[in-house]
Amino acid sequence: MSSNTLTFQETDRFKGLLILLIVFGHISQLLEQVGSLHSTLYSFHVVSFLLLPFLFNNDTLNYKTIKKNLKRIYIPYTIFFLIALLAYSILEQQFNPISALSSWAIGSSALLKIDTGFRILWFFPALMFTVLLIMLFNTLSKKIKIIFFSLMFLGHILIPFIPKAYLFYFPLSSYISIYLFVIGVVVQYIYKNVNYTKYPSWLVSSLFLLSLYLSYGSDFSLASAIFPNIWDNPFNFILQDIIMILSFFTLISWSKNINFFTKFGKYSLAIFTIHPFIIQALNLFYEWTTFTEGIVKFLLVLIITSIIIKIVYHFNINKILYPK
Repeated sequence: MSSNTLTFQETDRFKGLLILLIVFGHISQLLEQVGSLHSTLYSFHVVSFLLLPFLFNNDTLNYKTIKKNLKRIYIPYTIFFLIALLAYSILEQQFNPISALSSWAIGSSALLKIDTGFRILWFFPALMFTVLLIMLFNTLSKKIKIIFFSLMFLGHILIPFIPKAYLFYFPLSSYISIYLFVIGVVVQYIYKNVNYTKYPSWLVSSLFLLSLYLSYGSDFSLASAIFPNIWDNPFNFILQDIIMILSFFTLISWSKNINFFTKFGKYSLAIFTIHPFIIQALNLFYEWTTFTEGIVKFLLVLIITSIIIKIVYHFNINKILYPK
């Protein structure tokens, strides 16, 4: 067994770094100034959030665990979907209830963008389906697990060949969960069985940064269904898998001793759900264009989001928005 078990505080620090990267990634004025930084960033930061449940979820699939996770994931998803839908309907003066219900149920970024103006909400259905797959995997016998893993491995290879127009109609953004499942199991195995902390952190970090350098300029996005495929570019296909695995453990090593990230991690779900609204509000009042303005916008988003979160938790609204 490995000796690199994360404490709650280290997990919060890891999530804190990830959520800051996500907010940073949503400030277009910062990313557009540096070539393919957008694709580089999106090749690992949201991925790591979806890989976290593989480390800690030991539940088996049953009514009780499904209900627990539906409550934890789908209540905030539904509340913020309705808020976004209302705001978008007022601003754009359009509302299609059938289309809105369809985009909520399917949960793909493309459909959510059409009805709410917010692509980011895709994360919740994808997380739900990922958790369902993990719990199903935990329920299976050892022999059936091998078969299931093989099917997911096949899915990992085939998903990039399916046109976006079809992937965007996979229920619960399930194409993302299927694509990531194999990576999640590999990350889980390393975390539980390999003492990766015995290797110098500079070595893992160097390999991660080298992988990013080699992949620079290639497109990758879970939400936009942009994946390298093994037929057209086997090198990039394998390299992207390596990046997703290395980034997970590299970002853990970068964050685990930095207390600054703790609070951001503790409130990462609240930051995730609130900050897009702040970004859109700021866009209504000012046309942000330069890199310097992007930095100011990034800091304003964090400050305003933090103030709103403080109010939410002070009045116990968090118990409604983010049930446990």
